[in-house]
Amino acid sequence: MTDRAAPRRVVLDVDTGIDDALALLYAVASPALELCAVTTVAGNVPVEVAARNSAAVLSHAGAADVPVVVGAPRTTTGAGPRSGPTNHGPDGLGGVRVPPGPRPARTSVRDLVAEAAANAAVTLVGLAPLTNVADLAPLAERLVAVAGELVPEDPPEFNAAHDVDATARVLAAGRPTTLYVADVFEQVSVTPADVDRLRSSDRPAARLAGELLAVRRGHLVGDAGALVLLTHPQLFRVEPRPMALAGRALTEVPGGRLLDVVVDVDAASVARAYVDTLLAVR
Repeated sequence: MTDRAAPRRVVLDVDTGIDDALALLYAVASPALELCAVTTVAGNVPVEVAARNSAAVLSHAGAADVPVVVGAPRTTTGAGPRSGPTNHGPDGLGGVRVPPGPRPARTSVRDLVAEAAANAAVTLVGLAPLTNVADLAPLAERLVAVAGELVPEDPPEFNAAHDVDATARVLAAGRPTTLYVADVFEQVSVTPADVDRLRSSDRPAARLAGELLAVRRGHLVGDAGALVLLTHPQLFRVEPRPMALAGRALTEVPGGRLLDVVVDVDAASVARAYVDTLLAVR
């Protein structure tokens, strides 16, 4: 019998948001992942709110020891969080109440990730505007970013467009990079029956995932799909595509940098993998 492969060590950069919270819950629940640290950035909500939400979600999932640090409060050019109403609501969690967790750390995001990467290689997973990721990319073995789109829309995909200077720096960083694009992001939804299964679970993290999915538009797992990509790559089709900024959109452009791009997904199986992991179904 061979030993089980060691878990992949991950750092999550988030703007917690409902689906960032779903991703945090999955990262804690999956035996294939070791969540080393969480960095936060302004995006769906102000950076301080993102940090409080992240710490609360981790504490609820029994992972209060995972360090959470407050990162960039503004984009490279000085913009704050997104404006206007969203499904996430002003509290970021769609009105789902989660008891507070530990106070987020006050170290720098770079110091936190450098410390994590000094022990062993880490994969940096960006689930938010790329302001922090642009600075942290050199420290990571690999990047996975929820960013970009194969079919450009108006407005362009938020994470890449909110800080285009940072997105350009990520493209120029030269790190092995996988993009989990909006075209795939919008496909993975949990069935109402599975939302109910989660909400009725005796596991606190699973119940919280169910409550968040219940208020999530279309029951989309959203950002959490990028974590399922790391643990169940066979459920996704990944192809090299030339990607570059076209105006504010990160999209396929002749002559762009060749990146690994998730172009298709077995959406039902990904949703099932998410639910089964939270319910600890083996």
